[in-house]
Amino acid sequence: MRKKILSFIFRKGKFLALRNNPHPEHGGDFWFVVTGSVEKGESNEDAVKREIKEEINLNTEKVIDLNQSSTYEWNGEQCKEENFLSFVKQGEISLNEENVEYRWLDLEDFVNLIRWDEDKNLLKEILRRALNET
Repeated sequence: MRKKILSFIFRKGKFLALRNNPHPEHGGDFWFVVTGSVEKGESNEDAVKREIKEEINLNTEKVIDLNQSSTYEWNGEQCKEENFLSFVKQGEISLNEENVEYRWLDLEDFVNLIRWDEDKNLLKEILRRALNET
């Protein structure tokens, strides 16, 4: 099973939504968050920091494990994706080839915009709770 991470990005009261580079192999055109595979010998937290740096060129200050995950099949491979909330440092976003646009949004607008197949109200509650615990 492939180990993956998914991280919600937070800075100055806003969440970062990323519009993916539309490609049929990636599921079309939609808004989402930073995701990626955990490399061999890498911790989940290190994978989160690396993926954030690779995808948006920001450094991470703090990573919180949301104790949530999903298991799914992608391109014929079973994946388990652990979810995190990451606080990033100030800086200029520089998108890599995976994304074409970004927006900083409040929680309500962020959750309404992103592609999320699970319960969006539950997602809002999980993110609110994680923010309150920091």
